[in-house]
Amino acid sequence: MFGTMFKGARAITALGLIGGVSLAVIVGWVTGFFASITSTVAGLWNNFMGWINSPLGWEHLLAGAGVLIVPVIVLVLIFAIADG
Repeated sequence: MFGTMFKGARAITALGLIGGVSLAVIVGWVTGFFASITSTVAGLWNNFMGWINSPLGWEHLLAGAGVLIVPVIVLVLIFAIADG
């Protein structure tokens, strides 16, 4: 008895989820939400690639130093905490 009831509940839940996702996709498409998100991500990517391809400047040196310094600081903290 309960197995049949849970199968029906799963089917209703699945259909509700499919309907809700479909409705959200349609509303997002009609309102231009997805186009806005796509253009924002494309702009961020283009700016990032422009920054990567730019000549070596202070931003690159600071980013490289951050990449090297942060793990060193983390390791120093771990050793300091472990040694007490």
